[in-house]
Amino acid sequence: MKTKLTKGLTISVIISLLSMIFTLSPVSATTTLIYLDPSNNIYTTDTAYVGYKFNVTVWVENAPDIGGANVKLVFDDSIINVTRWWAPYWDPDFFMPDPYKALPSPPNPGYIHVSSGNGYVKVAVSKAGYPPVAPWGHNGTICILEFIITAVPTEPGKYTSSLLIDSAATYLLDPVADEIPGVVKENGYYEIRKPGLMYDLTISAASGGTTDPSPGIHTYESGTTVSVTAIPAINYLFDHWELDGLDIGSSNPVDVTMDANHALHALFIYSLPEGSRIFVDPPEIINPNAVPCQTIFTINVSIDDIADMKTCEFNLTYDTDVISLIGLNFLSVNGRYPMLELIANDTAGFLWMKLAYSTAITVSDPTPLVTITFHVDNLGATPLNLTSTKLTDSNDNLIPHDVYHGFFMAQIRDVAVTNIVLSRTWTYPGWPVNITVTVKNNGNASETFNVCTYYDSHVIGTITVNDLASNEERDIIFEWDTTGVAEGNYTIKAEAEHVPYEVNTSDNTFIDGKVWIMIHFHDVAIVSVASESWVFQGWIVQINVTARNDGDFTESFNISAYYNTTLIGMVEVINLASGNNYTAQFSLNTSTLLICHTYTITGEATLVPFEYNEANNVLVDGVLKVRLLGDVNGDDNVDLKDVFAVSLAFGSFPGHPDWNPLADINRDNTVDLKDVFIVSINYGKVCPS
Repeated sequence: MKTKLTKGLTISVIISLLSMIFTLSPVSATTTLIYLDPSNNIYTTDTAYVGYKFNVTVWVENAPDIGGANVKLVFDDSIINVTRWWAPYWDPDFFMPDPYKALPSPPNPGYIHVSSGNGYVKVAVSKAGYPPVAPWGHNGTICILEFIITAVPTEPGKYTSSLLIDSAATYLLDPVADEIPGVVKENGYYEIRKPGLMYDLTISAASGGTTDPSPGIHTYESGTTVSVTAIPAINYLFDHWELDGLDIGSSNPVDVTMDANHALHALFIYSLPEGSRIFVDPPEIINPNAVPCQTIFTINVSIDDIADMKTCEFNLTYDTDVISLIGLNFLSVNGRYPMLELIANDTAGFLWMKLAYSTAITVSDPTPLVTITFHVDNLGATPLNLTSTKLTDSNDNLIPHDVYHGFFMAQIRDVAVTNIVLSRTWTYPGWPVNITVTVKNNGNASETFNVCTYYDSHVIGTITVNDLASNEERDIIFEWDTTGVAEGNYTIKAEAEHVPYEVNTSDNTFIDGKVWIMIHFHDVAIVSVASESWVFQGWIVQINVTARNDGDFTESFNISAYYNTTLIGMVEVINLASGNNYTAQFSLNTSTLLICHTYTITGEATLVPFEYNEANNVLVDGVLKVRLLGDVNGDDNVDLKDVFAVSLAFGSFPGHPDWNPLADINRDNTVDLKDVFIVSINYGKVCPS
């Protein structure tokens, strides 16, 4: 006799039964993990609300053979509650093969209210049936718990709750009902937050440095304190901040409270480090307005903090594809001009010189030795490197010193992100979202750089843009795999990395659009279409189309029926609850249908907003054949067989022993002379082949 396990059967009874009927099997020593997915369930009141439902799946990993699992999950039942649960037997990841027992029987949860804000749910899944077959369980899902939000903050702030499973009441049993030792149980977390107003912080930096966060537009919630650090470049010092055009001092980093839209600007000053040195002054010349064959510029080779220098020797190198040497001017130092040795090779791109002074010189401030004039030949950039430097004193001893090079650029370097296009603005986890990012080279030199996309602060991916020509725009496509992404409304951002000496970094970041990821489905489906398989022309045919709400929300939609592509009718469905069916009835007058033709019958449900599966909204199920009038047996001709069929049923009616509904051609619930007459006058007709 097969015994039914009832709802009231305790776990201890299950353990006793398992101990009696299951064969001994060794327990694996592998450490096992039980965890929640998602572990962090974080929402905002923009997308979640009182009555909003979300699912949490309990998983087991690195498991030995399992005979059963018990899970106790403790939560704050003043803000959330559990409504139902599933042992997902339909899921190939379900850890317990059929047959199995679930307690309490889904969908009712085993919910217990302990005290204010303290509740728990306890569920169990165990092996059922015999004889046992090992292994009984494997890695995968133990159960799915559905929670409902019962309270949300009405002012900016958040409600939180731990989702605690790490207790003695959460355990796994092996095939002989012994508890599997060493199981690690990872708790989860729930949060719902009411955000405040959102404000933009526009960060910019003058030449000579950058910032962290990088220059650009950053969006923060009202009340957020943003820390910004100024990062000076080599040979520069941070000077001060300007917030909304006002000097707010030189604290670094600086904190900005987001109580409105703000603009923060970092300023830097040029400052060589202290100590004996020889250097190119200025260290950088960036001239985006330089015109080849027309523009000239000058630099100085200078010294600082040098005592008793008798000679100075150096080699200056440069790129002759960009600039050429056109002039030198040697300057007086301490009232003395040097004796000069010089080798200039403009083809090779170097200038070597040795300056010797009749009396040693001493300087304590930056002092130029020589002014060098260059001609811009082509757009481009070149280092101005000092090499083979040698300084000696009046005793011919080497003077230790540091060397600082220079740089010249005669071009505009500026890349920008100009647009973002999303393939969809809502999705379910696992659905891909294509993000098309448009980048443009606003400079006059070809550029190679990386572009990174984000959802909120999370990286989606990075793509390298190779050889983007001047003024060229190019679309690059990121495919965002949303698998594992928590429910939420995410802002999409694209950033192009700064190229060296970029003239405008504020357009490197572009924020546009949001993608709403939903974990609760909207899905209606046509599950059956029922109609007669054949008719005589003129019959009224009843067609039933059944729809089911496979989603998690109450839905309103329309059900339509078609023969081939012709609409039979439409029925409005109002507020169909999750898991429920609705059957719409349609009447088809076949008077205009063609004899000897076959028609397909189709049911269709209109798409609901955020439809999860569009494929199941249409169901073609069966055909409707229009027979020759009088073709009782359906062999496409009216002959003696049909006459006999009507004659044998003559005089019958529903309930009569001779009743044959197929012989009731005119459908008046009586087989009489009218039916015989219809067959007789159509006798000999044949459907065309």
